[in-house]
Amino acid sequence: MEEIIKTHWLTKKTGDPFSDLGGMVIKQLLAKEKEPDILKLIEETTKIYVNKWGGKINAFFLNSKITQPAFKPDKKISETIKYFQELTNETLPNEEGYCRILGEKTKLFSCGRDNSILSGSGTFINFHPAFQYGLMLSKEAIIRLFFVPFGALQLSDKVAVLQSNDEEINDYFVSENIKANQLKLATGLVAGVNKSDSRNPSSALFDFALYWIMNSEDYGEEENIELNLYHFTNFGASPEVVLYNFSASLYTFYKKVQHRELQDDWRKFANSYFRTKGSEYQYDTGDFKVTEKKESRIEEYKNFRNWYNPLYENLIKGDPILGHFKNWLFKKRRPLNFKIVKHYQKYIRNMNDNTLKIIEKIADYALLDVNSAKKTVTNLRKPTKAFEFRTALLDLERKNHLQRNPESLFTLKEYALDLFPDGFFWKETQNLLLIAIYQKMHEREIWFNDADFGEDETTDVVTKINS
Repeated sequence: MEEIIKTHWLTKKTGDPFSDLGGMVIKQLLAKEKEPDILKLIEETTKIYVNKWGGKINAFFLNSKITQPAFKPDKKISETIKYFQELTNETLPNEEGYCRILGEKTKLFSCGRDNSILSGSGTFINFHPAFQYGLMLSKEAIIRLFFVPFGALQLSDKVAVLQSNDEEINDYFVSENIKANQLKLATGLVAGVNKSDSRNPSSALFDFALYWIMNSEDYGEEENIELNLYHFTNFGASPEVVLYNFSASLYTFYKKVQHRELQDDWRKFANSYFRTKGSEYQYDTGDFKVTEKKESRIEEYKNFRNWYNPLYENLIKGDPILGHFKNWLFKKRRPLNFKIVKHYQKYIRNMNDNTLKIIEKIADYALLDVNSAKKTVTNLRKPTKAFEFRTALLDLERKNHLQRNPESLFTLKEYALDLFPDGFFWKETQNLLLIAIYQKMHEREIWFNDADFGEDETTDVVTKINS
């Protein structure tokens, strides 16, 4: 067998997410065997797919020997075993060349949607180079793909495969799915592709990242970890794949906000964005009140963590969330540690530290005089054009100068290069300044009795609670 199947080709890293996952499944399953035999493992896995899973691996392979509805279970098994025997013996039609996945020169066999994932079928030869009848792969690459279902995850209506630049994460993802599948088989439970509790890929990805961060031995260190979630189906006439990228910068930011100083503020802020029908976030407890058919129940984090979260969706897509920060502080009047915003701007938006320091300095000055703070904040909020906002900042510096303060709010260089850096829209600077001001108002318990805060305007007086 060693002469026919190159064992190390079954598990070597390729960069292809499906092939690598299949290779990890093979590696972990063969490691438990006293005498590793890949054909025996194929036979055992085939019987699991057919007898235990009812042949329901359609999301991976279209019209394969196992998913063929015209075949009875025994024939599904025998035809699959026969195919892999002919494949390993190289009696199937083949040609010499380089495997599209492994990059090795060897005998190649045609692959379509029946034995590979998200590839073209034979009738769609325009999907392949030189109008070949399928992807031309080595037998080892085809065998690897066969094991993907056993290490993948059913997530909502599609299948999910996780890939990371950290091999420990990849091994963990696969091993957890293998353990779950083996446990179901051992206990006689209805088995199938291991199913996630989550209803949404982005929420599932954040949940996995949080688990890894909280259980990592390098919890306090910065890591260049990236996660990619392939959410796909190869079923029927509508094969589809959506890539959810949890970038290294997002991972670093997410790890930073789990610090004990920031964790409570971040979780209350982020958790409030989970969504399901009839739900209402309870800020004081951090739970959700869900009302259905005039009956209410309380859902704790362990349950609502699987709901859809548009904030997470925005972070994964790279869409800005400064508006969410401002809404939380300004309209909902909830506190949020400004360090969270600073981490977001530094790690996600690549803003330099000096810009944030200047913004905080201006925010402190804006609230220095409680009696004039409302007018100052209004002047900073009102501008809708860049030159108007710049003028408001210059007016503030002029006021600082007339008060004969020894230190300026910003230098010429800081004004030109830091407050309005290249690649950033002026509105972002305005939003950051307002966010800093609103957060400092929370910290100092300064409130405006103003319609701008969702209340009727009854007075122009700024009040300070407990003063």
